[in-house]
Amino acid sequence: MSKNLLFEIGTEELPARFIEPALESILSFTQKKLKDLELTFEDIKVGGTCRRLSLFIEALAEKQSDKEEEILGPSLKIGQDEKGNYTPALLGFVKKHSAELNQLFIKDTPKGPYFCLKKLISGQKTIELLPNFLIELLHNIYFPKRMHWGNFDFTFARPIKWFLALYGEELIPLEIATIKSQRLTYGHRFLSPGPINIASANWEYYKEELLKNYVILEVEERKNHTLKSIHEVSVNIGIPVIEEDLLRENANLLEYSFPVLGKFSEKFLKLPEKLVITALQEHQRYFFLRNNRGELLPYFIAVNNNKPKNPEIVIQGHERVARARLEDALFYYERDIKRPLKSYVEKLKGIVYHIKCGTLFEKTERLIGIGKYLGKHLFPYISPQDIEKACLYAKADLATEVVKEFPGLQGYMGNQYLSLEGEKNIAPAIYEQYLPSPKDEAYPETTLGIILSLADKIDHLCALIGAGEKVSGEGDPYALRRAAYGIIKILLIKEIDLKLEPLLDFSLSLLKNQGYLKNKRALQDLLEFLRKRLEGEFLSIDFTKNFIQVVIDQPLNPHIQHLKLKALKEIFPREDFQDLATLFKRITQILKNIDLTTLPAIDPQLFEYEAEKRLFEKSSTLEPILLQLELEKNYLKYLEELLQFKPLIDTFFDEVFVMVDEEKLRFNRLSLLKRVSEYFYSFGDLSSLA
Repeated sequence: MSKNLLFEIGTEELPARFIEPALESILSFTQKKLKDLELTFEDIKVGGTCRRLSLFIEALAEKQSDKEEEILGPSLKIGQDEKGNYTPALLGFVKKHSAELNQLFIKDTPKGPYFCLKKLISGQKTIELLPNFLIELLHNIYFPKRMHWGNFDFTFARPIKWFLALYGEELIPLEIATIKSQRLTYGHRFLSPGPINIASANWEYYKEELLKNYVILEVEERKNHTLKSIHEVSVNIGIPVIEEDLLRENANLLEYSFPVLGKFSEKFLKLPEKLVITALQEHQRYFFLRNNRGELLPYFIAVNNNKPKNPEIVIQGHERVARARLEDALFYYERDIKRPLKSYVEKLKGIVYHIKCGTLFEKTERLIGIGKYLGKHLFPYISPQDIEKACLYAKADLATEVVKEFPGLQGYMGNQYLSLEGEKNIAPAIYEQYLPSPKDEAYPETTLGIILSLADKIDHLCALIGAGEKVSGEGDPYALRRAAYGIIKILLIKEIDLKLEPLLDFSLSLLKNQGYLKNKRALQDLLEFLRKRLEGEFLSIDFTKNFIQVVIDQPLNPHIQHLKLKALKEIFPREDFQDLATLFKRITQILKNIDLTTLPAIDPQLFEYEAEKRLFEKSSTLEPILLQLELEKNYLKYLEELLQFKPLIDTFFDEVFVMVDEEKLRFNRLSLLKRVSEYFYSFGDLSSLA
């Protein structure tokens, strides 16, 4: 037999960002706990709003299954004396487990024969297990922050106001922080504040009762209702701009959506578009409208959690707030544009970038150095003066009034201000330095943008890790992982051939010159950190771990390593290539305990076998070809050329014994194998494929 379980936690208003992670944790905890308790069920559902978190378990078994357990007792030698009588040790064992002597049997074990009992353990009733299960659930719901209230030794995201806890029609006895379980839930705080009696644990009935009382319980249903109602109020006015994150946030701020359409003065449309949007979205969470041409309209949609008695008064209130926000934005913007962006660079001396890495002005100096390095090694056709100017202005907008008020507009406002000053070739780079962003996969399009984005991220990694900051476990307060992935993704997407180790070393030297380099292992830590991110990126684009191991320890150059992986993936299905990888592994096994630096140059006069001569001649013939293919980055052809070694190495191992007693011959053969292995290692460690 089974019954449904319904559990609702009523609270004071929860932050919107708490709700969905909390529901995910309720679901995962419940699945695991029911498995541990060995309780069967058919389905689990969760739902929640800003005032409640709900759990429903369909067809939850009424008791645990009975189990038969074997209990091992004394050994045969200890349980019986020489005459075959039961000893006190065995009698005590039987009495301890409330059993009878006729229930005993002998069981053979690795240690010999033992007396044993079979005991039937009755499963516990579910209603007896549920109070502890629900209390444990309350303690295990994930919230970014928890709070105490009153004098209770209990924490939750917000104070709890009620519990609805039913198993079938039976009330589950529960009390926490003086709140006792009941058969009641509550509707919308303003539109239906009275109690609602729930007679039994029925999910659909429970949801319908809440809906009648202006509560849409499930997140997706509430989100879809919010979206539909936004479109309804904007009909014949414009097309609402719907961002998924903003829609979800609005849906989780309320229990039932009541959108209204507001208007603002067209004079604000003269401001940079993103400034208008940010000014009203950041705090007010308003939606915007565009016309069919994609132009921003002087309208917004505010989503309310209460049905307005007088919509006009509510709209006027929203419009007053919108006007105040936009007037502030206009004031800051007009103050900023009275001065050229260059004048804000000096102010960066008073803004700390990081307590261990100096000011934003010192970061700017490092950016100029890294930017010139990248220009010289990657883009020599770009004017060094333009690179220096872009790096000089990179962080200037952080000192402007608009960005101080709206930090999310960094880069965007610098772009706008420089465009107004006529620096249209440099302006886009100021915005593009922050790409790719966490919200999308857009990448810098201009060459200056690529230089500045790489320089900014390289400096960020070098400065923080060079100063001794570390990333551990889940914690990454300085977004070092994001910076590393940004570097890797740009180099891969833009197919940029860049050796990272010398660049990192150069960047650390700039930090050292400023007196901020404290981590003596900074370069090794950086290489290891980036290598792990690169491995993760390659795994995400469907390269297997054994393929990645071939190239991951090569000099760090993501684009080149990616090209090699693509070539490897193409040639690997060939049987002769797999055989070649096996032969290479045999070479590495022979050489692994040899100090290769002490081996002499190859002396062809010492060759005794034709196989040695042919292998040496082939290595000499292939060397210039392989070098040229490396220059051309034609790694598939490189691997195909390596296949010419296969029959020669096969014959070599068939005819030649490498580890002979005579030292000159042994060292000469090892030197030959070393030379061949270097052509393989130049591509990667193919032994991981064998």
